[in-house]
Amino acid sequence: MNINWIEFSEGPIVQDAERIRVTLTRKGTFYLNGGALKALGEPDAVVLFYDKRLQLIGIKRSSVTVKNAFILKKKDGDRIRARIFYAANFCKHFQIQPMETIVFQTPAMEGDVLVLSLHTTGPARGWNRQEQR
Repeated sequence: MNINWIEFSEGPIVQDAERIRVTLTRKGTFYLNGGALKALGEPDAVVLFYDKRLQLIGIKRSSVTVKNAFILKKKDGDRIRARIFYAANFCKHFQIQPMETIVFQTPAMEGDVLVLSLHTTGPARGWNRQEQR
């Protein structure tokens, strides 16, 4: 028998609680998981930035007293360490219109700003069901 094996080099998918995960719904709701909150310093509010040329969204920790701050709200009560904030006006202003809930696949901290690229997104289907099992 002449077998030509190809080793799968990527390994298993790791559901790492420290991994940063951010999603954005069609209606402009951002979801930050525990890893994203930790990377941002466990904020109560954030401010948003946008680079139109590079199509990058920036999220930065903020005081709740800042005029343009988005207040983070608990998602699913205390059971899950995640927060959401509603930013439909931000999305409308910068014409960010996902057709479905998207996940940012390459979130990265640049200094104190969480950078999200609109060039590296994918559908976020099924994530919450997997996390709750």
